[in-house]
Amino acid sequence: MILTLKSDYGLRAVLHLARSEGRARLREICDSQHIPEPVAAQVMRRLVLAGIVRSQAGPFGGYSLAREADQISVASVLAAADREICIFRCVDDGCECELQGACAFRQVLRSFARSFAGYLDRLSLAELAAGAELPSFPSLELADAANRS
Repeated sequence: MILTLKSDYGLRAVLHLARSEGRARLREICDSQHIPEPVAAQVMRRLVLAGIVRSQAGPFGGYSLAREADQISVASVLAAADREICIFRCVDDGCECELQGACAFRQVLRSFARSFAGYLDRLSLAELAAGAELPSFPSLELADAANRS
């Protein structure tokens, strides 16, 4: 899971939709969220294809959420907007780090990345849009991670 600018734009766009009534036009989303329109159009297409956002053409068209905000996870938005979520490149299975065999910290990073991805998967768009206090991030048990390596 790499948190990219496109995934940030996607999350901001769907948060705008979750907080607004009905549909929003692309220009409105771009203006309010400070997203460049060409990139927003790409991201919105990906969100439509993923079934997160609905698009309606025409003079009264625009974008709206395809499901209720409490049925959409933050992780699904981030992944749909760009690609799978990766915080640390070195924990990906395809990583070819020169320290891969000797790095003691890789297991800690891998454990954190799994916990963070799980947290984002459980966090709904509705929770984020409400602006209330979010659920606590689960504590990492570093001793367990060290014992598994």
